[in-house]
Amino acid sequence: MGTIWAWNHGFGHQGRTEYAGLPWPNVDRVRIDAGNRTLDIDRRNNTVRARGIFKRRAPLKFESMFGIERNNASSVYYSVLPLWNGHDGWQVGLSLRNTTFPSQRTEWVVAPLWALGSERLVGAARIEHHFDRIRSSWFRNIHLGFAARSSGLLHDHKAEAWYEKYSPSVRFDVKRPLAKPWVHSVNLRGVRIYTTSELTGNDAVLYRFRRFNDYLELTHTAADARKLRPSNISTTLTAGEDWLRGAIELKQAFAYNARGKQLRLRGFAGSFLVQNTIAPLEAWRLSWGAEDMLYDHAYFERGARDRFFSRQYNVQQGAFKTPFRGGGSDSWIAAVNMELDVPFKLPLALFGSVGWAPYTQVNADGTRSKLTAAYAEAGIGLTLVKDMIEVWLPLYVSDRIFEEEDYAGRGIGDRIRFVLALEKLDPTKLVRGIKP
Repeated sequence: MGTIWAWNHGFGHQGRTEYAGLPWPNVDRVRIDAGNRTLDIDRRNNTVRARGIFKRRAPLKFESMFGIERNNASSVYYSVLPLWNGHDGWQVGLSLRNTTFPSQRTEWVVAPLWALGSERLVGAARIEHHFDRIRSSWFRNIHLGFAARSSGLLHDHKAEAWYEKYSPSVRFDVKRPLAKPWVHSVNLRGVRIYTTSELTGNDAVLYRFRRFNDYLELTHTAADARKLRPSNISTTLTAGEDWLRGAIELKQAFAYNARGKQLRLRGFAGSFLVQNTIAPLEAWRLSWGAEDMLYDHAYFERGARDRFFSRQYNVQQGAFKTPFRGGGSDSWIAAVNMELDVPFKLPLALFGSVGWAPYTQVNADGTRSKLTAAYAEAGIGLTLVKDMIEVWLPLYVSDRIFEEEDYAGRGIGDRIRFVLALEKLDPTKLVRGIKP
């Protein structure tokens, strides 16, 4: 029910508020439910000031780190951020955000940083509006967002490289006609990635190269979050400048004891539907290192090859835990992954993966044959925080992977890899994921 002032002279409508003027001409503000006696989703909009530019906006209040949103003020939480990565070195800056708990309809985070090593302004920002109170027969919610990020790709005494990413998005949480317990969402986002390189030549002239790539991604996700057997199905279409590819990812877990220990199964298949020329990061891979095509993940040293931080990876595409260069494809790949939690308190898990990718064989007579190679691995891992903090040790690899390791002089210790999903630590996303 809305409020209809008596001054509306009969022109008000039930269910909405009509403002023709305040009945009390000498007050500086009007507040409803001043004693906080009724249930209210957001009390900050209960006050209207008689003067000022933002008459209905609650005053800002800066608070350190975390807190619960106040009834009479709009909080801005700040944190000092000392960060580090292998390209920019140490970075100092400030994180500002407008929410901790409860989540807000419009959420934003800004984290500008000054990199002491590369001497550049880096950081990230995100804003997203959620239509939490939408009344629709088809949608539970609609989310409009925009994100930006910049970080280094290379830094030495004569060369610098960095990227900038800009990504608008819209996600629809579908209500009907799809049935429970499955929850469906459709996400559309655009991604523009600028990469800039600077090189100082022997003639002391600074050469600068700048280019960009545009991508469009459409994803449908269906999820069943029931504890005993959670499921997730994602289908994705991704378009580049002159190619189009599709992928499907299936996840199924089975809880087998009261501690929540699980058997987790994952299947992935991807294929190019239209393909002319592609860049190396745009190809399919069974095994990924510290990089990804759309720059979605945060790494200590993006693109690292030889140092410790090259062991960081994230689950994507083939999702093999063993690092190897084979298993790449510009046409299609497929993979099946398994993880089994051991049935005692330690956070240990056994794992295994098998994958397939095509390759071209040149025959003795000069002809070419299209064949399919199979890859496999198995081992043990430590899952401290599932999907966020993990360490894995492959103990068995198939012949193709072993031959590559033997040729490169790598041993079993070089297979150790870890997951540290820094991008999942955004507090606004964590809070919104909490269900009552």
